Amino acid sequence: MVIQILSIAGDLFWILALAIMASLSWAAQKRIPKGLSVPVAWRGEQVLVRAPKPAALWGVILLGLVIGAWLQIESSNRGTTLNDAIIWLCVRATVAPLLATLHINQVRKGLETLDREGAL
Repeated sequence: MVIQILSIAGDLFWILALAIMASLSWAAQKRIPKGLSVPVAWRGEQVLVRAPKPAALWGVILLGLVIGAWLQIESSNRGTTLNDAIIWLCVRATVAPLLATLHINQVRKGLETLDREGAL
């Protein structure tokens, strides 16, 4: 029972992180003109990589879904002990906000770059 509660708590972290990321991408998608390449990687202020709008805004979210699903599958093995469940919860509770922070910063910097270029 406790192991299942810990698993559900881990799910909640991922749901919250993915919801925040999707909300941000949805709002940013409305601001970026259709067909515009969005900056996704920088060195200082120099743009290194641009990606199509859907890949730039939704790629990290899809990566998060894949990572979250893998962590859920791994954490819910039949042989999981209470210690294992606690460790998996800590891993999931750490990785989810890190991924969300990565996405938030990437989208924010992409919008700032596009605004500076006069593309918004």
